[in-house]
Amino acid sequence: MKRIILISLALTAILSAISCRKERGSSSEPEEGGLKLSFVCGDQSTKGETMPGEDEYHENTITTIDWFLYPEGQTDRNAYLKGRVTMSGRTSFNVLVNTSQLQALFAGAGQGNHCDVYAIANYPGPVTDFDAASDTLSLRNLAVSNYFRSATVQTDFVMSGHTKAEIIDKNKTKAAEGTVNLKRAASKVTFECRIADHVDITNYIYSDGEVVGSTTTRWVPIYSGIGAYLVNGYANGKVGGDPVEVDEGYLYRYDQRTMTDADADDWYTCDPFYSYPQTWNDGDEREPFIKLVVPWAYLNAQGQEAGQKQFYYKVPCPGLKMDANTWYHIKLDVAILGGDDFEAMLEVSGQYYVVSWNTKTMVQADAEIKDARYISVPMRTYDMYNVADLNVLITSSNESELNLKSVYYYNFVTGQNTDYTTTARNNNWIVYNDDTRTFTINHPLNNNISSSSFDSSPYIFTFEIRHSGTAEDHKYTTGDIVVTQYPAMYIDELQSNKYVFINGYANQASSEVTAYDDSNNSLSVLVTRNSVNDSGANTNSHMYRIHVTSVAGLDYTIGDTRLWSDHNVTTLDNIGDDYMETSAINEDMIAPEFMVASSAGKSQSMDYKYAVTRCAAYQENGYPAGRWRLPTKAEIMFLIQLSEQGKIPTLFTPDDKLNDGAYWCSSGVVYPIEDGNNKYVTYLDFDEASQYHNNTNWVRCIYDSWYWGDDNVQGYLTTWGGYHTTSQPVN
Repeated sequence: MKRIILISLALTAILSAISCRKERGSSSEPEEGGLKLSFVCGDQSTKGETMPGEDEYHENTITTIDWFLYPEGQTDRNAYLKGRVTMSGRTSFNVLVNTSQLQALFAGAGQGNHCDVYAIANYPGPVTDFDAASDTLSLRNLAVSNYFRSATVQTDFVMSGHTKAEIIDKNKTKAAEGTVNLKRAASKVTFECRIADHVDITNYIYSDGEVVGSTTTRWVPIYSGIGAYLVNGYANGKVGGDPVEVDEGYLYRYDQRTMTDADADDWYTCDPFYSYPQTWNDGDEREPFIKLVVPWAYLNAQGQEAGQKQFYYKVPCPGLKMDANTWYHIKLDVAILGGDDFEAMLEVSGQYYVVSWNTKTMVQADAEIKDARYISVPMRTYDMYNVADLNVLITSSNESELNLKSVYYYNFVTGQNTDYTTTARNNNWIVYNDDTRTFTINHPLNNNISSSSFDSSPYIFTFEIRHSGTAEDHKYTTGDIVVTQYPAMYIDELQSNKYVFINGYANQASSEVTAYDDSNNSLSVLVTRNSVNDSGANTNSHMYRIHVTSVAGLDYTIGDTRLWSDHNVTTLDNIGDDYMETSAINEDMIAPEFMVASSAGKSQSMDYKYAVTRCAAYQENGYPAGRWRLPTKAEIMFLIQLSEQGKIPTLFTPDDKLNDGAYWCSSGVVYPIEDGNNKYVTYLDFDEASQYHNNTNWVRCIYDSWYWGDDNVQGYLTTWGGYHTTSQPVN
């Protein structure tokens, strides 16, 4: 014998107005035994004036329902019964169920027994997506994706809900009923603003520090051009609405929408924005916000329009997350000019309201968050290039404070950070003014390269701005802000993979290899990779990139050391005529940014012309051949000075007598001499050097990263890549 079961599923606050109409004949029982599912718009506890969403934006539209039934408490298993129905405006449908299915679902179908019901509305995928697993956890975690920016009015929204159906005794038949509150998997954001009818900007005229006059410019808004869009909406979600880990590829920005005063109440608004749930830390680049664009016209002394300009405002979203099925509303009064550049917005905040999306209208008196808290910073990373001061304005709803975490300066010789945190705190290198909501870095740099204590490494400040008070208050924070302050001359350290090539000859792990040019002339040996082990003299496995913007205190100039050079590399067939070697007449010049080879590139002594060829054919760490050159005299002396002053490890090994240890430069040889406790550097041009030995010296090559770029060409090359010269820089 088949029995009839009626399950009345009241889907609270989700059906459209057409779905609320009673379907004729929907109350009759099926002739055959079965399970009747009915959908009712709104539940009895919902007041009539609060309707679910807005029909004109299809926020309530139901196109399909996927239903899943489980014996009570067994939702961790696949559904016992499941199916999909297309709604097409209907409010009910029937599922045939026999006696054995009834017994399984309701534990014998006794009065008061229950089964679990899970429903998904508007799922965009096929029903086969449920074949692998249909337990409720798997269903909630099903991925859905929608770049909501594609249309102002969406087709529908994914929703889901879970409830229990209870067996009741009705006319001596078995029936069940329950209420499923469907929730949307997405979030909704609306925005409205009111613009002041004018803004006056006064500019003061000073003379000897005193105000002697002023001029005032009046700006008036151009209401027809106001626009807004949501930045960092998120297109990836789950059926159940749980936030997912943010993937940058799913972040998107809406197209700009024109804002209008539809109600003639001076409040300008636009269609809603939508996003899947996400979380963020204040100051994150991916933090969602409204970008408001307002064109303003300025008036001349006669009150006539004299020009126009766009101004931009950044309006953060409230809190630190967007929840599913939640409506975020932002109201903003604009009475100030914004940032005058598209990427330099003025950050402002307004009134924030957060309510259930099931609310038809925003009841602001009840829904306003009286203690809405937020704190934000325009960016979380800043670079200061040879400047002492930085001032940044933050936005905060509450009194705030600075929490300095660390200030470090890297020592390339010891390989350790020097901790300046206490020094920075005691000397007010960084402070925060809560009255002006501004943090300030004021740290003078020592750029006198002739002194022994000049700065040659960046200072890295790490700190946060947070709400003052208890540990609970401190949870409202910008997150870590990192400021890197670069001096006029600074160093980067790069770990070499120690694979070196010269004209195609590769160094080996444990045996030296002699390289040759195309005419079979020796270009000296390539040392073993195993010998470059950072143990002992001149075994440094690091390359160093030197950035030079000032040589104050030294008799050097900064420029292109290759200018006015002669092409003398005649024993490399494929080097090309566009190769530029170092010019001898630029002996006192330093490149603005250059890199020096690691100890994997050191050599035995060789003639000058083969030293030139060796550098032209040199390749290390993916920095290709055809771009390396001999250093100038100034560059070698500068690198030796950096070593002697403890800025970098020793790269040019000193010797105890003049006629043994020398390095080729473009105009002669440089001798780093160590005589007992005395260290000094001697330079001899070609003629002078010939008086001491047979014109064979060592060489260490230079790469012009200022010209070719900082990045290697083909990653960490472990095979010969040939020559890669070009007449144009590679960025």
